[in-house]
Amino acid sequence: MAKTRNIKPEQKISFRERLSALSNLPDFFKLVWQSSPGKTTASFLLRIMRSAMPVALLYVGKLIIDQVVLLNRHSGSQHELWKLVIIEFLLAVATDGLNRMISLMDNLLGDLFANYTSMRIMRHAATLDLEQFEDSVFYDKLERARQQTVGRTVLLSQVMSQI
Repeated sequence: MAKTRNIKPEQKISFRERLSALSNLPDFFKLVWQSSPGKTTASFLLRIMRSAMPVALLYVGKLIIDQVVLLNRHSGSQHELWKLVIIEFLLAVATDGLNRMISLMDNLLGDLFANYTSMRIMRHAATLDLEQFEDSVFYDKLERARQQTVGRTVLLSQVMSQI
């Protein structure tokens, strides 16, 4: 006789349960680090550089305004003003370039992480007995774990952006 599966209705997750889920992040980052230390470091460094860009843009904008006020009070050369405008433009282009590099790094790191975790699951599955694969509940859990490795790349990108 086939087993019937108990399907639970969706449950509301409390704030405390959501908060306790954050305790899994260190293990998650450990796995990400193991999948590619270099790309993980590069991703963090790119994000730190990108986080400095708004401050740099605001500061150069302030300098431009100061230069315009100075030029209105005293007639003089606009050479310094144009130099600041070019710096502002280059910072804006650099910000866009950093965003694109971060996106590329996230995709590469996400693919490496998905491959790494899939390989770990396959190595673990190779150690199991045939009887365990015949258990439909166990097999479903194993298959769900394999499928969820791809979905973790979005989590990776979101968490690193929040940090």
